[in-house]
Amino acid sequence: MPIYDHLVGRHYQTNVEQPEMATSWEVADDGKTWTFYLRDDVPFYKNAQPTGTMFDADDVTLTFEMLINPEVSRRPGTWANRLDTPDKWVVENSHQIRLDLPNINLDIAFLLSEEWETGIVSRDHWDAVGGHEGYTEDPVGSGPWSYLDLQLNVRVLHERVENHWRQTPNFHELEGLFIKEASTRLALLLTNEAHVAQLPRDLYGQAEQNGMVVSRSTLPGRHTHLRLVNYKPMNYCPDGEPPPGGRPCGPNPAHDPNDPLRDVNVRLAMNHAIDRDAINQSFFQGDGFPEVDYFPPWREDFKDEWAPYPGPDGRTGSQGGWPYDYNVEKAREYIAQSNFPNGFETTLVYSPTSSFSEQGDISLQLKQYWAEIGIDTNVVPREGSLTRWLGSAPGPNTMIIGAPSLDPICTAVEFWWWEGGDGYREHQEISDFKAECRKTTSTAARNTLAQAFGDWWTSNAVSVPLLWVFDAAVYNPSYVAEYRVNLLHMGPIRYHEFTEPVYQ
Repeated sequence: MPIYDHLVGRHYQTNVEQPEMATSWEVADDGKTWTFYLRDDVPFYKNAQPTGTMFDADDVTLTFEMLINPEVSRRPGTWANRLDTPDKWVVENSHQIRLDLPNINLDIAFLLSEEWETGIVSRDHWDAVGGHEGYTEDPVGSGPWSYLDLQLNVRVLHERVENHWRQTPNFHELEGLFIKEASTRLALLLTNEAHVAQLPRDLYGQAEQNGMVVSRSTLPGRHTHLRLVNYKPMNYCPDGEPPPGGRPCGPNPAHDPNDPLRDVNVRLAMNHAIDRDAINQSFFQGDGFPEVDYFPPWREDFKDEWAPYPGPDGRTGSQGGWPYDYNVEKAREYIAQSNFPNGFETTLVYSPTSSFSEQGDISLQLKQYWAEIGIDTNVVPREGSLTRWLGSAPGPNTMIIGAPSLDPICTAVEFWWWEGGDGYREHQEISDFKAECRKTTSTAARNTLAQAFGDWWTSNAVSVPLLWVFDAAVYNPSYVAEYRVNLLHMGPIRYHEFTEPVYQ
């Protein structure tokens, strides 16, 4: 929601971390004690006007309370693991707050940045409207846009905040239209009923022929991959109680010791059966970049050894190499060495309503590749968040195609590990790695730890990486002079306070 700002900002083009509602922050040598120093000049806005209430530390603690509340939060267990309970949040004064965390976490500033659902809400307004239900109907924030109206599945309307403390938008209103069909989104652009849209790549040419501008993201917007389930026999229930938002105590019905996807030789076979160069050309016009899952090549914990096979232009390692080569004979050898030498049936689920619009067609292409080595793949569409669906344990022998953003690896594992309460990658090695993350206070030591984890991940083919993808926003140059942002995580719905209009 563009009505909110965050403690920590990120540059709209480079994604570099920067101050926002916190002027600065620091972590003690113990890796657990974080202190945030807060601005004292930030108002909350309603109907694009200051409410008279100024931001302070009490608003931060309310935001944290919402993150760990199972009745409000999308991931209460994940956030409770990160932030613990309110007694660990110490308000030193109205503009300084200290977090005394029970575990080492070097990524707290990242997690409280605008990459996440950590926009700061107003405690005074929360109390005035009677809590969650009232705030949902009448939200206020400190961001550059002020909420006006929401029609569910139709539109959301915002008005700009004049003289905003951080960045006053150039447009007076921002209306977001909820349109599932890509052809309809293009039609709205061409008839001047919308001015910025997300479109699949196969419509870029048509848009450009009609005078639209395709604005490529400043950074790779997403990494495309397959996530394979691996449930433990029992759900995580310390002391007989599940963590907030976790699955009920007892056996996990999705666990199957004979699940083919638990077999490392099967996973290696699946990876070597895929022609990633062909996928890159067919679906992304060669614009994709080879991927080692969860380890972007610009991060300092990347190892060239993970990408030994030549990618585009014959490059290897961080310059653009693949972690697995396209080799059908090698894939067949792995299948022959597996517990399923005669093949098996499996299920691949994709979302037809995702902004990653190519995933359905890519899934069908993967089905063809795997048929060559005896794997019969049921390709199934399913709307909604597939990640949350996996957390609910839909069943064994299942994978999804997805395109998440990249987090530091010690944070990334929180979305799938058993101890989070709703994990779906419950390998013991992941739990062990996360435990070591919570012992490591040095960035250099953590990089070494991450590289050992990456060695295990790639050699055991825990996932099926495909490639990095640059997204794009398509805009009408009669109204928009420039909209070029990083598009990380959210696509072209963010950072419109920096959109440059055409003045007439």
